[in-house]
Amino acid sequence: MTIHIEWGQLENAQRLQEDQLKLRISEFTDPEFTEFQLSLLGAVNWWKGIEVKNSGGQIVDFVDATGPQQGLTEVPWDSILGGSVVLWKAKAFGIHTPMYDLSISHRLKGKCLSFRWVADA
Repeated sequence: MTIHIEWGQLENAQRLQEDQLKLRISEFTDPEFTEFQLSLLGAVNWWKGIEVKNSGGQIVDFVDATGPQQGLTEVPWDSILGGSVVLWKAKAFGIHTPMYDLSISHRLKGKCLSFRWVADA
């Protein structure tokens, strides 16, 4: 079961239950798409992922990163309006586990969402 969080918690880099992420939101080049970027910083090098769902809960896209890699995807806005974002991480024995979920809001249309995973407990 995931923990519901708010976008402001990530924008303010608040400590979550087991993790700390920093989110920077900027303008994207195409106003009809939203871009999702995922990078891991410092000692955080275990697998992480971002799942993007539509309003019906179906997966539209999934981006992941390990170590110094950066994950990147661009998603058409009309396919995710009313949907959600789920942040995943590898836990014990490397099992990929959904951790946090966020509701997609209108203010994310045409934006670049740059997630930086900075701490992992």
